[in-house]
Amino acid sequence: MKFSNVSLLILIIVAVASSNTPLTKDACIDCHRQLDEEQDVGEQILKNVFQDIHLQVGLSCADCHGGNPEAYDDEDEAMWDNPTFIGAISRRDQPEICGSCHSDPQFMRQYSASVQTDQVDQYWTSQHGKDLLNGNDKVATCTNCHGVHGIYPVKDPRSPVYPLNVPSTCAQCHNDAEYMSEFNIPTDQYYLYRTSVHGKALLDRQSLTAPACNDCHGNHGALPPDVVHIADICGTCHVNNSQLFQKSHLNNIFLKKGFGQCEACHGNHGVKKPSDEYLNWEHGAVCLQCHGNTTGNPKELADLFYHTIDSLKGQISLAEDLMGQAEQKGMEISDLYFPLEKSQKVLIQTRTSIHSFNKDLLLETVKDGFIATDEAIQGASLALTEFDQRRKWLFIFSLIITYLIVVVYFKIKDFDRRHRNKNK
Repeated sequence: MKFSNVSLLILIIVAVASSNTPLTKDACIDCHRQLDEEQDVGEQILKNVFQDIHLQVGLSCADCHGGNPEAYDDEDEAMWDNPTFIGAISRRDQPEICGSCHSDPQFMRQYSASVQTDQVDQYWTSQHGKDLLNGNDKVATCTNCHGVHGIYPVKDPRSPVYPLNVPSTCAQCHNDAEYMSEFNIPTDQYYLYRTSVHGKALLDRQSLTAPACNDCHGNHGALPPDVVHIADICGTCHVNNSQLFQKSHLNNIFLKKGFGQCEACHGNHGVKKPSDEYLNWEHGAVCLQCHGNTTGNPKELADLFYHTIDSLKGQISLAEDLMGQAEQKGMEISDLYFPLEKSQKVLIQTRTSIHSFNKDLLLETVKDGFIATDEAIQGASLALTEFDQRRKWLFIFSLIITYLIVVVYFKIKDFDRRHRNKNK
């Protein structure tokens, strides 16, 4: 759900108030705050630390880094001579260090019953985790995505993993051609996503129901979807489309040929808003990618789908036009909006039924749409006919009334003339 301005203002006030809340005295913070004063802002390790969710719930530097936060006057006792001190946590050790708390259900339940505790296990199954185990530390670890000392809750709009921020967070690495060169994968994903129907919904309209990178690739267990499971991933949102396709004759054909099911027609990161023109064989239907400009069953099926949908759209447009004319003339047609709304829903269902590649299902689905539009068209036509009849009779009555007025006028004139003659 999109944050309102009032909600955001309250969040900022709470954040500012919490940043001024006195925390338990901590030698680590006291010392490093003094060191940060001599550093540029970008080099300060405690930047935003007082908004960090861990400090807010009462954890301290020592919970991650070890050492003795109570040794105010002895640096060696606080760090170097303390056997628990870790200091800078290596990228290889980050998952286990973070997981020492986040993988403990009993510990995490103190703070939230909804926080998952299998993140580390998932991470080691991800491409990032596998590469890290193989000694490549140029992969994303916990801090790359969540931040270091200023870690915000996932639902906080300031968090790098808040839905609106996920694409730019992933793009920090995946959009860097030089950094990603050794992995031999494209680096245009963010650009493509930014121009896609999903990207526009999330980033332009700020619809949090739109998918970001992690909705398709996973969070901690991020992996590129394989051919077999692409329809399952797309199907988490597009349920009907996925189910229809998986029951179609094309499903097994796509799998055998290694095609990415939904991806083969719609693309992946750069998914465009689907158009009925995808089926227009004469103007570059998407089917031509595989079938070429051939004749036979593929063309016949595409033509049937396209012309059926186009016909229903034409009927809906005609109904809307006639209803608009009738409404403009003051006719009562409110009941006709029900069949019109039904026909528009059937149009959506018909477009969905295409994924079955079954002409009988499509024709059965669209049938109710034509019935509904016929009802709306006939109703609007009757209303316009009634208006014309009313106008015709109004004209006739107007003539009759005008005639009577003229007759009465001349009668009065004749009466006045006679009356004057009589008085003479």
